[in-house]
Order: sequence, then structure tokens, then C-alpha cells
Amino acid sequence: MELTGGQIVAKALKANGVDYVAGIPGDGSWSLVEALLTAGTDVPFIQVMLEPSGVHLADGYFRACGRPMAVLLAGPLGISTALSAIADASAQSSAMLVISADDAKCDDDRLVTASGGVTKEHRRVSRIEQLPQALRQSFDTMFSGRVGPASLNIPAAVQDVSIDVSLAPATLRANSEVPRAGSRLNIVALPQGAAAGGLDDSASDVSPLTVHRPLAALRSILEEEAILVVGVGPLQAIARQVFPLYHPGTRLCAANVGAQGWAVPAAIGAKLAMPARQVVCAVGGGDFLQSMQEMAVCVMHSIPVVFLVFNNSGGVSVGDVQTPALEQRRTGEFNLPDGKPYSPDFAGIARNFGLDAWRVEHASQLDSTFTRALNSKGPSLVEVMIARDSRANHDACGSHG
Repeated sequence: MELTGGQIVAKALKANGVDYVAGIPGDGSWSLVEALLTAGTDVPFIQVMLEPSGVHLADGYFRACGRPMAVLLAGPLGISTALSAIADASAQSSAMLVISADDAKCDDDRLVTASGGVTKEHRRVSRIEQLPQALRQSFDTMFSGRVGPASLNIPAAVQDVSIDVSLAPATLRANSEVPRAGSRLNIVALPQGAAAGGLDDSASDVSPLTVHRPLAALRSILEEEAILVVGVGPLQAIARQVFPLYHPGTRLCAANVGAQGWAVPAAIGAKLAMPARQVVCAVGGGDFLQSMQEMAVCVMHSIPVVFLVFNNSGGVSVGDVQTPALEQRRTGEFNLPDGKPYSPDFAGIARNFGLDAWRVEHASQLDSTFTRALNSKGPSLVEVMIARDSRANHDACGSHG
């Protein structure tokens, strides 16, 4: 059977149980993208707005279902832009195949091979005859020992040429044999928050709100198997207190490597992995600004994620680190020149992207707004205005975040 290099990759991905490829097409990847978009390939290509988002999306996907995605990065620039995201996925032991493609115009291949430092293995295919074996070895590497990403560089010259090749399914990892990471973990749902002896601010009607009340209200409405994807900072510690878990794998948190910008695309990946479950992305305003452009992906592909954005006019948790050391805050707050707080209208921005969106300013609005968002037929966003002075959040969650 005569196949191009791009077609070999597309068929191998499908044979290995890869259901989606995320990334940004560019120089050196056109043949591979064309192969993915060809009728009968059945591996949809999800075009993201920024390279790291493709990696974060694949990370969220794997952590939700235990199956790998592939990520397509175009050229050295795409690789260098996504390095911290790949490192984050590696730290979380998330399996994915990171495919880099280039047109061989770059004389210095240090950027092309840079992903080898943050993946389990990096391979560069210089001839099409090497491609089938390289693909098999990459998938074997991902799931041998500690699970993690593998990277594979496939130049345009390899994608374009054809070869008579046989991809026997018996020589490739079958979909049913791809390990599901969650099944290997002994995870038990434990009582948290007030049930575990912690502080309980979840019933407070104080205005402006703290993070605790909205998260507790959300928990009371969500199905037990719903997935909560949590961004960086104190939000993670608060979620551990007031958002109890009833099933393993239903709360995904950002690691300390990729940091801000992870939650939005990771939530999209989780929803792709578990389309029958409710998926909510809880994120601070500063974190949300790092990757809110990926809302476009939800609209274009009809992916109904609910984004819960806590707006305190800044990435205040950053400034909180300075306060004890310097006795003042110099960073984190978003201010106008006259010192007044500044914030984008996140609900308005979401509507312009095509989402249903609401702003909540009082606890009495929470239940009805969350219900509308969860019943929306497409992606939606709830912007909750919270206290700018986040000391209440830090006091409740101790030293976490």
C-alpha cells in the first residue's frame, strides 16, 4: 500500500487509539494536516490559538480519561513556545505524542531537539523508511515505566514522499491496550472542608464574595461525576476545602511548571475526553487572561465547557506573596493611573466570542446562574465578582497557594 509520510502518521495515530490532534499548522506541517483532514482518517484536528494550549489541552484530556492525544507544533518557534507546557505535562505524567514539523530551513536544530529535555524521549525521522518504527517506539516509550510525553520530529520532506508500507495492526498498540492511568491508581474520595474539620465560609452572604461561597454553591448543583478543572494559586487550596470529591479523577489542578494559562485549554481537553460529564473550569481573572482566547475553540467545535472566572481586578495572589516580605503590595493588582481598580468585562468578552455569559455580584444570584450555565447548549461563562483583598482566602486556606 502506497502512503505518504503524513498518511502513515495519521493511520498510526488512529491505530494507537489517538482520537484527537491539537495544535497550530504552519511551515513544514501542511502534508500532515492534509492527511489528518482527509475523509476516512477519523482523527479530528483541533486548531488552538496558541501553541502551549495544544499541549495543555492534551494534558487535560489524558488526565480525564487516561488516553493519549497528539500535539502538532510547527517548526522551532512552535516548539520553543510550548516548552514549559510540555514540561508541565511531563511533571504530571501525562502521555501525549508531541509531533514537531519543520521545512529544514533552520540551520540550528537546537530548538527542534529542545523538547527532548522535557519529554521521555525525542526522535528525529530523517527518512520515511524510519517513520513506522519511530511511531511504534514513541508510543511504547510513553507507556513504559513512568508515563509521560514523547516527542517526534518529522520534517516536511518525510511527510511529502510516499512509500509502499504495511501498517499491520498487530504490530501497533491496540486501542484497548492503551493503559488507562486512572485505573492504576488507588484513589479514595475523602471528606474535605468543614466535613474534615476545616473552616466553613461557604454559607456566608458577605458582599463582595470570597471564593468559598461560589465553589460550595457549584458543588451542590453539579453531578457527582462532574469534573472541576482548577487554575493556579489559592483557588486550589480552597477547592480542596469546600468542593468534596465523590469519584477519582474529578478534580484536575495545574502543576507548578506551566502555571498560568493551563486551566482553560485543560478543561477543553477534559470535556473532549468525557463528553457525557459536566466540566467546569474554575480560574482567577489573571490566570484566565493568559488563555481566554481558547474560548474560540469551544465555540468552533461546540464544546460545552462552563468557565467560572473569579474577578478581583488582578492576579492578587501574586502580590500577596510580597506583602509579608515588603509590608506593601507592588504587583498583582490591575489599576488605572489614578489608582482605581481596572478589570476587563469578562462576561462581555465571552459573549463576543459566542458564549452565553453572566456576571454575579451577590450570593443570591449563584444558584440560578450556575443552573443556566450548566443547561446551556454550548460553552458558557460565569464571572463572579469577589473581594479584591484576598487575605480572607489566604486565612482560610493556610499556607497553600
